[in-house]
Amino acid sequence: MKILHIEDEPWDSGIAHYALTLCAELRRLGHEVHFWGRRGSPLVPAAERAGLRTRGLRRPWASLHRLRAQVRAAGIELIDAHTGSGHALAAALAALTRVAVVRTRGDARLAARHPLARLLSRRTDAYIAANSAIARELRAAFPWARVATVFQGIAAGPALPLPGRCVFGLLGRLDPVKGHDAFLRAAAEVRKAHPEASFRVVGGGAPLRRSELEGRAKSLGLAGRCEFTGFAADVPAELARCRVGVVASVGSEAVSRAALEWMAAGRPVVATSVGCLPDLVEDGATGFLVEPGDPGALARAMRRFLAEPALAERLGAAARRRFDERYSLDRFADETLKVYGQLIRHLPS
Repeated sequence: MKILHIEDEPWDSGIAHYALTLCAELRRLGHEVHFWGRRGSPLVPAAERAGLRTRGLRRPWASLHRLRAQVRAAGIELIDAHTGSGHALAAALAALTRVAVVRTRGDARLAARHPLARLLSRRTDAYIAANSAIARELRAAFPWARVATVFQGIAAGPALPLPGRCVFGLLGRLDPVKGHDAFLRAAAEVRKAHPEASFRVVGGGAPLRRSELEGRAKSLGLAGRCEFTGFAADVPAELARCRVGVVASVGSEAVSRAALEWMAAGRPVVATSVGCLPDLVEDGATGFLVEPGDPGALARAMRRFLAEPALAERLGAAARRRFDERYSLDRFADETLKVYGQLIRHLPS
């Protein structure tokens, strides 16, 4: 297939990671993959490094005629748009052609339902939702639309051996939406009953935010028991140091790379029930789900691994099996290609 992906955000994000991971795997499988991103964003050079045929967009509507000619010249069969602005551009590029239009949504925001959005949905051949909640929301907004759910997959090596000490790790940028405050308060509760427990906060962020969180940890009595590592250049090494992964987010998580990385490493995951996390974590089987913003519930779930040391090994092995069955890179590409193939076969001649 000859496929064009449009991801025109000015920054890196979960949406971008979904798009670039998919594009690189489709190229590896032998498809011709083009990637158009915003000129000056970090996504275009990342796509170039992945071997994709890239273009940096600047004022695309002003050069729509030229871009349409390039789509025709490349023989593009399908355009997959990963943003709202990219969706509108894809529909314009495909107008009066046999090119299929797909809108992939990995965004926690609700789909717009104004008249223009509804018109655009009728000119869209299929939607791909990155999690079940997004799929339900799309079907409610556009009952006539074709909607498929395709969970992101990531590349993974073998599961990592569990450390003997019970270390809880939170992997994610130092953004309030990631729930670091609830995690620290839960850690303080855990320490009351289990002084041997320790915690790691892995991820970069603004120096002021890190200073605030480190001060909060100290005030909660976690000095010396909670380490802030900053940006992790070697993520597998950080995963290997932890026995249990925690995703404490209070919102978003349309796609959770952190949860997938914990599962691939063979770690049980304690997660809040937001976004894609109820799809990823099977409560009681591969980890535990708790309500977002509830440090008490988070602490109770974490304490279970200290009260029953064998639990991490059992649930971690189950998490890896679930990852292999549902979230591998092979499955990610295969399920996406099924959607693409069905559309291309049924396009009018």
